[in-house]
Amino acid sequence: MENLVILRMFFCFPLAGLLVPDAIIVLSEKPNRIPVTHLIIELLLIALISLCSAVIYYKRRNRKSPEDQTLFS
Repeated sequence: MENLVILRMFFCFPLAGLLVPDAIIVLSEKPNRIPVTHLIIELLLIALISLCSAVIYYKRRNRKSPEDQTLFS
């Protein structure tokens, strides 16, 4: 599971590297079009980060003992 946390962290770095210039393009006075390749890569990275987060969540959830779970959790 620690490998998934590290993998998720390294997926965040290129995502931030793409989002910052794209945000500057959108917020500039003369906005240009954001390249389609940027959008595809950003969506792919978001999907991979979400997938890693979901796997981490389910692994942590299954690691808990049944006594710790209540009906309202």
